[in-house]
Amino acid sequence: MEATGQRISGRYASLSVDGTPADAARSLVNLVNIQGPGEIAISPASRRHQVSTALERADPTGSWRDWWHRAAGEPVRLSDDAPTTRAMPVHRCGPPDGKTGPDPLLGVNIGGHYLRLVRVRRGAVVGSREKRLGAGRGSSLFGISLRSFVELLAGDELARGVRGVGIAWSAPRASVGLRAMSLLTEGGGEVVDLLDTGELDSALTGALRCPVLSWNDGEGVAAAEALARPPRHGRPLLALKLGTSFASGLALGDRRISALPMQLAKCLPGTPPPRRHAHPMVGLHGTTRDTLGAACLTESFKLLSGLPRADYDDYCLAAVRRHPRAMELARAGARTVAELTHLVSTVWSPADLVLSGRNLRHPPYRHLFERLVRHELDTFPSRPTLLAPAADLNLSAALGAAALTQAHI
Repeated sequence: MEATGQRISGRYASLSVDGTPADAARSLVNLVNIQGPGEIAISPASRRHQVSTALERADPTGSWRDWWHRAAGEPVRLSDDAPTTRAMPVHRCGPPDGKTGPDPLLGVNIGGHYLRLVRVRRGAVVGSREKRLGAGRGSSLFGISLRSFVELLAGDELARGVRGVGIAWSAPRASVGLRAMSLLTEGGGEVVDLLDTGELDSALTGALRCPVLSWNDGEGVAAAEALARPPRHGRPLLALKLGTSFASGLALGDRRISALPMQLAKCLPGTPPPRRHAHPMVGLHGTTRDTLGAACLTESFKLLSGLPRADYDDYCLAAVRRHPRAMELARAGARTVAELTHLVSTVWSPADLVLSGRNLRHPPYRHLFERLVRHELDTFPSRPTLLAPAADLNLSAALGAAALTQAHI
């Protein structure tokens, strides 16, 4: 189909697209994943029908649009008229340094299969612990009662005498707050229901007798990085936390963290992944999760290599040893990272990048992957810089949740 110039505009950001209606539809999906749904303008107006048709092809069952409608309470609406532009909503974060007294803070990161606790006093970590929550697709949080969850937190010695608790969840943020719409929370239960209705923090605050605030885990990582390093020429900092899927956060300088959804794992890359999987939440095939999430990487490596019992560690080891199929996946992941960083740089301004998360816990694989990422970043005109993590890889989401909470109590 003939390539044309189109502009995709939302209430917080816009994208210019030189390409086919399919390219414009992909950009529309990506823009909504960054800023949330609502009215999206297509210009020139004569292109709207073509882009709408291409969007139907990209999301044939409407599962992606349905997910966003449920998450945010409003649909994706294509329009000819650009919506009124709004300033990006932000969270402030402050160093958890005990400004309001000597009592410590507790930071919590709830991942798919583990819970990380970190105790912070006057800016220093004085204790941390990891607790296993389940295995496979199961988690001991599924179906958990509020009372059991309170006991899980309050029963740990790291929580004694804290003046506030910040919890980082794998839960997307929408205009109505955090929504329990991920694999972590699909099992339901009292805690999940309270999180989804925005009542969990007040319930925990009463039970623990100190302020409790919940955050998206990508926001937590971005906050931890923003506090651990000085601003670099005023450039935004994109933080990607790679795990079973991956989380995204954007630090804007002056201790401001984007409060937009930043659901980059649901984006559609320009370069298709070597293997396409159905995203478990939105149903799209070929999302960025396919090349950056451990679950998809492991499955792809099994299929491509003919090793049905391989796990994620086997993939990492194979990549370090230059196994051709593992290297194909590693290069695709690096390209995806570069595309996402360029996307964020295009929407706002040239951004730097930091990679975090359990997927990079093995130093040889991390060094290989970072080298591939730097090579890919150099191919984009925005020339983003990959920075070494300044915050502890294992603690960053919990530390950032504590810092965000400190600024709001």
